[in-house]
Amino acid sequence: MEPTREIFWNIAFGPAIYGLAVIAVGLLLRGAWRRIGLWRLGAPEDRSDRLGERFRGLLIEVFGQRRHLRDPFPGVAHLLIFYGFLGAFIATAVIAVQEWTGVHFIAGPFYLGFSLFADLAGGIGLVGLSMALYWRLIVRPDRLHSVMDDWIALGLLFLLFVQGFAVEAIRLALTEAISSPEVALWSPIGYALALTIKGVDPGTLFALHRWLWWFHAVTAFAFIAYFVYGKFTHVLYGAGNIFLRNLGPMGKLSHPDIDQLLDEDEEALDRLGIGELDRFSWKALMDVDACVNCGRCESVCPASISGSPLSPRKLIQDMHGHLNQAADSMRAGEGVPDGLSLMGEAGDESPPAVLEAELWGCRTCGACMQECPMYIEHVPKIVDMRRHLVMTESKMGEDAQAFLKNMDDRMHPFAGASRDREEWFEDLDVKVFGRGDRAEYLFWVGCAGSMVDRNIEVSRSMVKVLDAANVDFGLLGAEEVCTGDPARRVGGELTYQMCAKENIESFERYGIKKVITTCPHCFNTLKNEYSDYGGELEVIHHSELIEELLHDGRLAPKKNLDSVTYHDPCYLGRHNEVYEAPRTVVESVSEEGAFVELEKSRSKSHCCGSGGGYAWMDDKPEKRINQERFEQIQGCGAKTAALSCPFCMQMFSDASGALDPGGEVRVADIAELVAESLEA
Repeated sequence: MEPTREIFWNIAFGPAIYGLAVIAVGLLLRGAWRRIGLWRLGAPEDRSDRLGERFRGLLIEVFGQRRHLRDPFPGVAHLLIFYGFLGAFIATAVIAVQEWTGVHFIAGPFYLGFSLFADLAGGIGLVGLSMALYWRLIVRPDRLHSVMDDWIALGLLFLLFVQGFAVEAIRLALTEAISSPEVALWSPIGYALALTIKGVDPGTLFALHRWLWWFHAVTAFAFIAYFVYGKFTHVLYGAGNIFLRNLGPMGKLSHPDIDQLLDEDEEALDRLGIGELDRFSWKALMDVDACVNCGRCESVCPASISGSPLSPRKLIQDMHGHLNQAADSMRAGEGVPDGLSLMGEAGDESPPAVLEAELWGCRTCGACMQECPMYIEHVPKIVDMRRHLVMTESKMGEDAQAFLKNMDDRMHPFAGASRDREEWFEDLDVKVFGRGDRAEYLFWVGCAGSMVDRNIEVSRSMVKVLDAANVDFGLLGAEEVCTGDPARRVGGELTYQMCAKENIESFERYGIKKVITTCPHCFNTLKNEYSDYGGELEVIHHSELIEELLHDGRLAPKKNLDSVTYHDPCYLGRHNEVYEAPRTVVESVSEEGAFVELEKSRSKSHCCGSGGGYAWMDDKPEKRINQERFEQIQGCGAKTAALSCPFCMQMFSDASGALDPGGEVRVADIAELVAESLEA
């Protein structure tokens, strides 16, 4: 007899289950449509470009679980739960297709394979759920903030898988385990359970099977109805968020041209930045619904780790709660309430969703965004809210106020700088565009590279490297002004655009199209953000140029380092994915086996603490972020820490003075290491 089974075996009125399905799916669609209505409160935003790339990314993240697996144990647990659930869903769908079409195809070898597939899917699902429960109940990492919804989600899934095996075991105990055990073996887990109940009274088993079958059906449809009201929303909203992710450089911030905005509306200045929920785009509102409260962002946030009030997880969850309050008000027919404060301070009469102190903790390093499996964009939201505080309400700390004033007055963020932009190269034979010279490249020195003594040494070393390779370059000298990066990240968009437009005018005046810079922050701004205002440039970081020169044989450094590591700057690595070039440069001056990779490196690199304006600000955290990173460098055992960012140089020089007064670990830029190696 051909192996097969009856779909509604021992079940009266089995097809009535489809009525429950209609109700459950109706509740799901109703909940999703209501949420979409909330997102539509937001401003328009187009995320419909590069559809092929979006689909590829979605498939990689959903089926490859790439970001989940960055944290192995919970990542594997999630992977097993996902594939266990997917397998069970496919098995159920196959049964439904046979029932709806009336074509009996679950028979013979297909039935045997189908039975094995369904059992294995349920098995790996239970293993994954057991791992998840162990993670939450036993390991309990600090980043986890379990709420009732987490336990409901895990409990529902666990119940569904256990019910499925219980129903199968009873059916097998009454059928295949007796008549054809060789067929029952193809359901290994169900058969093993069936063997434990073979001696139970058949009448009892028949009744228990019917009761469990219907209990399982009701549980399954309750699960479907609950899908868009609790933890499981991330399956739909998260997938949508991944598909609609930002495909541009992570470090790029966007904002309308303020001059043009003011020309169109004189009152626009009162609405700069985002101070109300519905000023965010619809995609930003979708972001807060996609969050699963997993805490991965919090676990890698340097501000959170250092004891700052900021937790990117809490910030998004608080915004989610804020959105829920708006939803409650809208359901009551009251519209979006005016009394809901998006930002404020502790003790305000109307409790705010986000505390201002939280916003000021962010270093804009992007670690939260890199780690988030749902591709939530935390940093742009924080900067948008900072913009509102700075430009609309004039609320900022004294440090931020001081360096923004310096930029407005002097076009650089340093207070009372003792050096000008030309002093550092007075004794060098270099071209200067303003003196009538022309060159293939502009060497963009940056504020730190021309005004901070330690970074001036790096700039001079870079000139030596460029001269050694016969690179045709020139400088802007006194005509170079700050790119505006610090102002933009702290919320001073007006100051940023003033700087950007002045620099773009200089580039156009001298026909500059190619730029070299040693600063990742300048690199990111010039390369990714100036194009919004007409600055079309080919920008290359000095690590990339030196790698190119090494490859072409224009540089031949001597390998003279016997112990060295490399720190990935956030704005070069995470924000612009430049990882290999600086390592190639470091290895070119290192003996074989001398290079030591830091545990937190590449996209997991720990921030130095100077981004987001914090090269000029201080929030006095419990533990200094730069010292935290310097301790990691000390712990790896390397005697030289290679850098490729002047902000990192500033922070590590401070940390070295506090933690390594004897100078056992040398801190040096890759340009300095190459220049020294060439001289050797």
